[in-house]
Amino acid sequence: MAKSSSNRLPFGLIMLLVGVIYLLSKTGILEKIPYISKMMNIGTFFLIAGIIFLLTKTEKTVGIVFTAIGIIINFDFFFGWIHNYSSLIIPIALIGVGLAMVLTAKK
Repeated sequence: MAKSSSNRLPFGLIMLLVGVIYLLSKTGILEKIPYISKMMNIGTFFLIAGIIFLLTKTEKTVGIVFTAIGIIINFDFFFGWIHNYSSLIIPIALIGVGLAMVLTAKK
């Protein structure tokens, strides 16, 4: 029973933050924050979820994966100096992760 309640914390925090962000968006408060239009995408939610999982769970794998996905999707925001190559980052990252998984898989 303790395991199911420990899983509620990260998911509850994610739901709470998504609800707050959605409410702020509907009330027009988010438009007053600089750069928010560039950050309001699915990658931001992956980033938030990843950070919450990293902070609340002892198993860090899901948190690392979600955080990495969030950074990759928002790559041009975090690393604007390579904006010309940002469209290639996701396919290259997917190939790299897939290759690493294939090479480290137990046979």
